[in-house]
Amino acid sequence: MIKQQQSSTIRQQAIDWLVRKQSGTFAVAERQRFEQWLAADSLHRRIYEQVERVWLDLPYPQTELSTARKKSSWLSVLPRNLVLASAAASLLCAIGLGTREGWPLIDGRVFQTAKGELQQITLSDNSLIELNSDTQLAVHYSWFGRSLELVRGEALFSVAPGKLRPFEVSAGGGKLRDIGTRFDVAIGSSANKISVLEGAIDLNLLATGEQRQTKAGQVITYNAATILSEPIAADVQTFAAWRNHKLIFRNTKLSEVIKELERYHPVHIRLADSSLGGLTLGGIFDNNDLGRFLSTLEAVLPVDIKREKNGDVMINHSKS
Repeated sequence: MIKQQQSSTIRQQAIDWLVRKQSGTFAVAERQRFEQWLAADSLHRRIYEQVERVWLDLPYPQTELSTARKKSSWLSVLPRNLVLASAAASLLCAIGLGTREGWPLIDGRVFQTAKGELQQITLSDNSLIELNSDTQLAVHYSWFGRSLELVRGEALFSVAPGKLRPFEVSAGGGKLRDIGTRFDVAIGSSANKISVLEGAIDLNLLATGEQRQTKAGQVITYNAATILSEPIAADVQTFAAWRNHKLIFRNTKLSEVIKELERYHPVHIRLADSSLGGLTLGGIFDNNDLGRFLSTLEAVLPVDIKREKNGDVMINHSKS
């Protein structure tokens, strides 16, 4: 509690110093006192730099205020201190919002994983994002919303509750709005899948305006043009099994199995005959051991598998 009170006092002092610096009458003696204040404690400098970043991120930073004063006669007659007091109030509001929503309010980072790599990201609002193999995610956090774009791959979103700004994810032609949830989104070549572990999400297709709500324990599939399947109850065990390096197949066609394998390994897997793609596979497999998986595949399906010199895989009909 004492540390919080100390930080609050320093933050107010930092705002006061910033307002004075922007006043245009920052005398040499005052600048020296400011430098002494910064040097007195490393926490002073750290909090001042945070406050200064908030100032620069304000919707109406100093440059816009200066332009507005030149263009607007009524604003130009206002005392500079009044304008700066308004800016200080905006700073306090921004810092208050940041305290609740997480800092920084604005975030434009891009994250991506290589094949076989998993990554966990904790965003400024304490939302946790887990990226599957070969995934790219762009963050578009602003003053007014928390938006993310799943460019490719798959991610599990555990959204921090109780925030003022809405949480939205764009993926494969759809926009998902969180309703206090934990959900997995996977972008596929012909279909995208949303699996809801907790809470619910609202899905809106950007091209058609179709909307569906999916609740905990349900899965929905869609592409950019239409809803492919209505929300249905699904096997919770399969939700985000990739987090434990597992692949779970339930009578899955071999053509789909191959697509999954290629997400985790930098190899190209080919079928000598397209009819092989219709063979089905079931079971739980490690996604990080390709050799073992291929050996199992030969044991349970009527296929022969050959590894080529470049590491690629050829699957053919079994000769025996």
